[in-house]
Amino acid sequence: MKRNLTLPITFACLLFTSEASAQGCSDAGVCTAGPIGELSITDSAATLQDPPHMFRLTFSYAVGEQNTTILLVVPEIALGLTDRWGVQLRVPYQSANGNLGSNSGIGDPVVTTSYAFVKDGKRRLEAIVGAKFTANKADAGLDGKPLPMPYQTSLGTTDMLLGVNFRSKRWNTALAYQHVLTNGNANGFRHSAWPGNEDAEGYFESWDLDRADDAVARLQYAIPIKRLTLQLGLLGIYHVAMDSRLAVAEPSVWSNDTTPYRFTITGSDGLTLNLTVDARYKLSDHWALELAYGSPLVTRDVRPDGLTRSMVLNAGLAYRFGK
Repeated sequence: MKRNLTLPITFACLLFTSEASAQGCSDAGVCTAGPIGELSITDSAATLQDPPHMFRLTFSYAVGEQNTTILLVVPEIALGLTDRWGVQLRVPYQSANGNLGSNSGIGDPVVTTSYAFVKDGKRRLEAIVGAKFTANKADAGLDGKPLPMPYQTSLGTTDMLLGVNFRSKRWNTALAYQHVLTNGNANGFRHSAWPGNEDAEGYFESWDLDRADDAVARLQYAIPIKRLTLQLGLLGIYHVAMDSRLAVAEPSVWSNDTTPYRFTITGSDGLTLNLTVDARYKLSDHWALELAYGSPLVTRDVRPDGLTRSMVLNAGLAYRFGK
């Protein structure tokens, strides 16, 4: 038992002593698509296999750019259509509040289907295909002024989600990719839209943002302690190209042309690496309490999509049912 507790205690110390002002990247959709990141064990120390269907209600609290607070309520349902094939759907409701104001509404729905090509007592290999749909154009404003992306309830894109998840005994690994199919982002935030406002100057500009794709890798290790299971992991998100947005050239003695042009955002590509800790406490064969915490270790220099997070804390109640 002492050996089992050493690893989670070490990870927890690293997590809670990380720099509070660090800037990370939240999940744009694919990091938790379908079974990716789910807490489960496939060795002989595990309890009986979970029922095939699940309903979960998750409450999320996050601290974003300029200490913006982001609250989410996420109802989610997963149905096991066969022993190997399942479908999953989640539709978040999001509220953001910060020094420029507040905004709330339905977030981007995510629907996925997964199929287990390998499934035995100690291994499970699943492929995941899905989509994230846009809930709106990310164009909410306040008093006629456009709000930056941390206040938006949608990324304004429709994305294809692809992934593979492999679980062996207590280890879980996943690779995934999020590809932007259509970009409907009509965000209008730029500093000039908030003249004289110093708070607005602290946010990344995102006028007509064109967001690039994400590649994701996860590595997790689960530890059962009676009814409690802990899962410790690393989540890497690589933004494969630089984002772009509209900009206007500064007037000069040579030109007064104010026609907007598309501007490539230097530093918006690259790696974000997060430390994650998940926990599940089984109340019964059907009910479980779930907790998750994430905090960044490595970040991109520029994050105009509004997914900056210094920490994310989730608490959920899951009901699993069916034979």
